[in-house]
Amino acid sequence: MTEVEWESGTDPDPMLRFVRGKASERKLRLFAAASFRRLAALLPDPRQQRGIDVLEQLAEGAITPDSCRGVVTGVRHAIPPDDRVPGSPPADHLHFAALMLYREFCSSSIAAHAVLAPAALADGTGELHEQARLMRCIIGNPFRPTRVEPRWASHAVAPLARAIYEERDFDRLPILADALEESGCDDRGLLAHCRGEGPHARGCWAIDLILEKK
Repeated sequence: MTEVEWESGTDPDPMLRFVRGKASERKLRLFAAASFRRLAALLPDPRQQRGIDVLEQLAEGAITPDSCRGVVTGVRHAIPPDDRVPGSPPADHLHFAALMLYREFCSSSIAAHAVLAPAALADGTGELHEQARLMRCIIGNPFRPTRVEPRWASHAVAPLARAIYEERDFDRLPILADALEESGCDDRGLLAHCRGEGPHARGCWAIDLILEKK
């Protein structure tokens, strides 16, 4: 994959294969959690919503795989019957979305089933595009890694980044960009990402960079 393909890609699968082994497991799990969270309308059961939360907790090391077995069992029991009729018009397929969420827990290939989940939509093309953008938000540009200079770490920047991270308040990212600029940051890519329309999610490379998360 080239840098141009990464920056313009609309299919998350080749992007995922490119960064596997390069990006941390935490990053990939957060991408998976954010991807399934975007499909919440197809995963309405509270056990499924709890499963998405646990994917994120696994990424953050807040829970161990052994301690979430009950949650995984609940996700499995929440899979609805496959009532799709062959030859019927395209429609959202709750069974497939639920199955992909369950398999995400069972697979050793992190996020592999998250990128398959948009197929549960009657037309998943747009969601694949959003997943590709989400991948860029979380991973950043692997061809041009950014480093935080000590002079950017003002008393205003780190606390604001931490609050955005903990509260998932990504609407405050443009404010973070202003604080970075006031601290002397002139990295156009970092500032543009903070001021971009997103989508943004926990694991956003700009926030992780400031908080020194991998």
